Amino acid sequence: MKMNEIKKFRLSDNTFIRYKKIGKGSPLILLHTIRNRLEYCEEVASLLKNVYTVYLIDLPGFGDSSINTKTNYDQFFMTRSILDFIKEKKLSNVTLAGESIGAVLGVTVANSIPKKIKHIFCFNPYDYAKKFGDGINRGNFFSKFILFHLGLPVVGNLFVRLENKIILKQILSGGFYNKKKLLSDYLDLLCKSFNNPGYFYHFKNVLSNYGSWNKSNGFYETLKTKKTLVYGKFDWSTENEREKAMNLLGLKKKTILEECGHFSFLEAPERVANIISKPKIMKSLG
Repeated sequence: MKMNEIKKFRLSDNTFIRYKKIGKGSPLILLHTIRNRLEYCEEVASLLKNVYTVYLIDLPGFGDSSINTKTNYDQFFMTRSILDFIKEKKLSNVTLAGESIGAVLGVTVANSIPKKIKHIFCFNPYDYAKKFGDGINRGNFFSKFILFHLGLPVVGNLFVRLENKIILKQILSGGFYNKKKLLSDYLDLLCKSFNNPGYFYHFKNVLSNYGSWNKSNGFYETLKTKKTLVYGKFDWSTENEREKAMNLLGLKKKTILEECGHFSFLEAPERVANIISKPKIMKSLG
């Protein structure tokens, strides 16, 4: 496969996810947040391509990947999909770096194949939701209004079909400290998903499975892999939720990104890349 070329990987439910491979070195898999796509990680990947062989992937059903409306897109299916990808590509000594649900996936994958995972970097883990849309609805009043109605049995099906660039921008902007980092071109890319067969089913199904991400912090205490926990200072999580994650992971500290919200891969890619590359650079110096 040519470097930087987007390929497809077939999943167990007969759908596919897109992925891209760039760089050289030991493998690094970057995992994006809800409502994003592999391009979310491109700037971070570009900064790390001389340190790692970087795999950027669409999580199942996201981006331009296909959707099966009979699939339940919960944490367990997404974990299984990443495990299948690692097995099929015969990867080992893998570093995982994810944001939001991508951060939680780093933990669940590492728990399943600890001998193949070297280090996980958890950015703004989405492990605290107690209701539909929890987290996203903390961004601003508009997000709270939309997510409340999306969660309703009948009205929600109507609201999810009203999504457009303006609505999406208002919702996502609640996760940024510097809203200028949410670029119009990237929003246009996200809006392409509206035309994907099954998109509305997938989006609501992912949000409806919030409980599978909340329960995943039960894996934190048994995780033996090296881990780094990072939060944007203005992430949606509360201080109590951050302390809980840190303690369950057995860490004595967490890293805080100043002037940064929930979407650090877009808002602070240089700082994210520096955090991910630091352990490897320090080892080479030692």
